Amino acid sequence: MKIKHLLFFIPVTFLVACEGTDLIEPDNVSKEQISTQIIYNPTKYSKQKGDVFVKSSLPTTMAKQIPNACVTSIMEYANNKVFGGTVNERAYILYYTQTYNSNPLIDGVSLDYIEPFVTHFFKTQTFTNYKSAIDAKHPVMTDVNSQIESSAHNVLCVGYNSNTGAAIYMDPELACMYSVNAGYFLQDYNIVLTGIK
Repeated sequence: MKIKHLLFFIPVTFLVACEGTDLIEPDNVSKEQISTQIIYNPTKYSKQKGDVFVKSSLPTTMAKQIPNACVTSIMEYANNKVFGGTVNERAYILYYTQTYNSNPLIDGVSLDYIEPFVTHFFKTQTFTNYKSAIDAKHPVMTDVNSQIESSAHNVLCVGYNSNTGAAIYMDPELACMYSVNAGYFLQDYNIVLTGIK
């Protein structure tokens, strides 16, 4: 049995039809147009009219993650930049290592443990869709493809564009925000962060 781990992200080029995926619905595009959109490669975020964020002054860059630490680096970004906390990534790494007897810097974070790990430090709520979460000022932890077998890469959806429907997310491996159709997210999990504990 293979265990999926969240490791670092290496960009992948592919196109997939989006029909039936959970998309952010732009204000000026019909549902018929949305259902036939193609998932495109993520593009580096640049400010556009219609951008909606969980926080207006959210930094669009962050410190680059260390290898295999996408989950803990996103947790630090969410704690410090979204919610105004002061927890350092090392506290998350130490807790995970002691609680789950696994070093996230070597093994990443197991999908089996990601939800209890995150909810130990963050208040959460049930996921309905990205737009609703962002409109409520709640970022969403989710994952994207990785080229590493049996693994994925953790990112934080922090906004969307109401004109294009593109999701805006922070990628810790690339250390900046990207825009992409929300169908690009794997959605092995969608953890809506509502605050820090």
